[in-house]
Amino acid sequence: MQSTSQRRRWNNRLIFGVLVFMVLLNLPTLIKTYLLEAPVESEYPYLLDPNQTLQAIYSSQWSLTHEDDDWVLSVPSPVKAQELAARWQSLTGTQVPDENYQSLKSRLSSPSSIEVWYADQEEPQRITFYQLPQFWLLKNWQGDWIAVTVDKNYLFPTDSH
Repeated sequence: MQSTSQRRRWNNRLIFGVLVFMVLLNLPTLIKTYLLEAPVESEYPYLLDPNQTLQAIYSSQWSLTHEDDDWVLSVPSPVKAQELAARWQSLTGTQVPDENYQSLKSRLSSPSSIEVWYADQEEPQRITFYQLPQFWLLKNWQGDWIAVTVDKNYLFPTDSH
């Protein structure tokens, strides 16, 4: 039979081993939380998913695609394709509460839409949007309506919208 002190020593080693194992399991989370800097988030919601790699944007009048490490725009434009892609990727807006959207609904004409494709995604993000006299109303990647105040030429390379 083992003595009481031997059992206690064995129990202490076992407890210590379990604690070390738990620390090792939580180490990635601890490193992320305390040692890595958090990415700078915008106080406004993004239109596109900032955590995904943009591959293409398709409109009924134009397309913007990432091919061979470069952006290609399907129509002539004074804005370079790279700049247009950066504009779409960084676009943020003011979130529109559901009550405000409901009050705007009667003034909205027929919606337009674009498709946004991300790398490693099987389905595109479909963005429904309305152009109002003072701002654009767009449904972002999280399904929320956001208001964006930019000139039409800032987002669209043609005069079709």
